[in-house]
Amino acid sequence: MRTRKFKYPMSVVSLLLGLCIFIIIIFIIVNSDPQSKDDQIRWFDREKKSIDIQASEEFFLSNQPCPAGLPDLHLEDVEDLELTLEPTVALVDAVVTIFVNAHAGFIGNRAGKVWAFSRSGLSTDPVIDLTSEISTEMDQGLLGMALSPDSNWLYLNHTDKSGTSIISAYSISDDFVKIGKGVNILLVEQPSAMHNGGDLTFGPDGFLYVSFGDGGGQGDPYGHGQNNSTPLGTILRLQVDPTNWPPHQPAPGNPFLDTPDTDPRIWVTGVRNPFRFSFDQATGNLWLTDLGQQCLEEINVLKPTEAGANLGWNGFEGTRAFTTSGADNHRRPDFEYRHSSGLCAIMGGFVYRGSKIPNLHGKYVFSDLCNGSIMALSFDSSPRVISLGLRVSQPVGFAENSNGDLYVIDMSTGLHQITATK
Repeated sequence: MRTRKFKYPMSVVSLLLGLCIFIIIIFIIVNSDPQSKDDQIRWFDREKKSIDIQASEEFFLSNQPCPAGLPDLHLEDVEDLELTLEPTVALVDAVVTIFVNAHAGFIGNRAGKVWAFSRSGLSTDPVIDLTSEISTEMDQGLLGMALSPDSNWLYLNHTDKSGTSIISAYSISDDFVKIGKGVNILLVEQPSAMHNGGDLTFGPDGFLYVSFGDGGGQGDPYGHGQNNSTPLGTILRLQVDPTNWPPHQPAPGNPFLDTPDTDPRIWVTGVRNPFRFSFDQATGNLWLTDLGQQCLEEINVLKPTEAGANLGWNGFEGTRAFTTSGADNHRRPDFEYRHSSGLCAIMGGFVYRGSKIPNLHGKYVFSDLCNGSIMALSFDSSPRVISLGLRVSQPVGFAENSNGDLYVIDMSTGLHQITATK
């Protein structure tokens, strides 16, 4: 008997072929999705210029002597401020700390490892480890860390191997030890390993504020500080939700939402390298420190009503005219000091609102990377800077717990609480 071959009707063959093609398309989409999604939240310079930085006017100006008459930082000693530094967490290369309550939180090193800590010490293993993907050249590394208002997400700002700044969010378990896989929120390609900024924190309004420097080159030769079409040289204000797509949007009320050729995420513009900033718990004011070029360090106290403020760089370094194209709407700093007596790079902190050191209440605590002294700025009558009689080797930032207690982050040794001498 001859075997009869069964033939599928053409309609069935077409259906099967179409199904196979559909499955292949879905497979390609699913497997390419992470990259395509990253591209949707990535900023890059579409008009990237190739310039000889050392031949630029900005490079020339950056290597000129500072003019006479710039303000010195004069420290006052206050006898009734008897303070000490109490070691809290020992960690070499520490750069960022965030508290989840009065005694527990997260601490990270520049290489990209983050540990949970409590009164009993550090977690045995890092809860996040980015060392395989992070770059630590010059101003790069793990630079910022923030906790969402509901304490469900830990946000990080770091630079990857390609030099791109990445804002990512990690879900937090109830015991703060188990951390979920990171979700990329925003990617910003950097032109160099200099002036990446890097801080981030949630404001009293619940939105995420992120700082980016001008991207480097002495004097900002690319002109990012006064170019509002780029996130470089700005503070962004974002509405974020890692569970939705896109995971970030310009926050409602941003000053440039309807301005053509302007990044609608910008909250403040004209900054050089705003490495640290914080909000005053009592007033909601944004205290923003900006690292200067070669002459001045500055502190800016911005009220919530000052959205869209232009802090002047690179037309101005503090109050000093830097280039010949200074912005007409330059918002002058509230305090500045020149590079002298070992001072060279301001490290911003917090306005003290705790209860354990009454004489420090309402004063802004900060330091300088090159000097190491911990100081407090007071605006009671006229601006004056008070020495707290404390010093660390490499101050890179400060932290504040839920009680308003202040801590300094020393890159050499770790986290130390500023306390009254008993």
